[in-house]
Amino acid sequence: MKKEMIKTDRGEFEVFIGGKGKEPICISHLYQEFLSGDEPYSRVIGEHYKVILINLKNAGSTSKARSKNELTMEEAVKDLESIREKLGYSSWAFAGHSTGGFLGLTYLYMYPTKLSEIILCGTAASNEINHSKNNLFNVEDRKYRKDAIKVFFKMAFPLFSKKSKEEANKKFFQLCLYSKDKIDEYYKELENVGISKSRMKAYTSELRHYDVREKITNKPVPALILCGKYDVQCPIEFSEEIHNLLQNSTLVIFENSNHFPFIEEKDKFIGALKSFKHN
Repeated sequence: MKKEMIKTDRGEFEVFIGGKGKEPICISHLYQEFLSGDEPYSRVIGEHYKVILINLKNAGSTSKARSKNELTMEEAVKDLESIREKLGYSSWAFAGHSTGGFLGLTYLYMYPTKLSEIILCGTAASNEINHSKNNLFNVEDRKYRKDAIKVFFKMAFPLFSKKSKEEANKKFFQLCLYSKDKIDEYYKELENVGISKSRMKAYTSELRHYDVREKITNKPVPALILCGKYDVQCPIEFSEEIHNLLQNSTLVIFENSNHFPFIEEKDKFIGALKSFKHN
């Protein structure tokens, strides 16, 4: 992946460009920052697309936001649109995982004619995920639920040491795996991904009002919806809901995955992308 700094009228953005395909696809995330282009989700997407991986404001070397409003989903989509225009694409695809999918759905209702297609993995169209009995913070298994809350507390609060936070990050990742015994192997995949604290804070605030279901209903953009059967962050019923809301979507469920099917079932994931592109 080649790093570029792209300047638009909305700021200067750190972008990584690569992949084996010709069709351009934008990939971004609400609060992750990409330390290099070597990131697992964009890596598998890049098997079939030309990837434009973008650090949003306050992430990586991209411009800092001048106000909290610039960190909202709609403002982030406007930033992505400015990059698309600067690169000279009349339209492009978008791929988002988890809250990157929230960003993708926001893009879908704001600028549907600028999206050739959309790929969403382990995501949701509303904040109802917080109330699902299948969410890791609500599950009936009290020990599991207690562990999840304890780990998230360590991740979110600045009082803990860097080492303690790193251990918490790894434990949280393990809670979101189907094959928990492969934690050491899979955790290495995320070594070039960090978290923007300011963007995380903005996302947490905006999540209280997040609900795009009515706005995306019957949008005709071709959509591939992917989800692990045992996803505990964005449980499977929310991918099913998106599939039912959209006019032209394909749903693929990964039987041996939690929140990261592109890591846990990489070959099947790449196969799903190939089938989608050739339909």
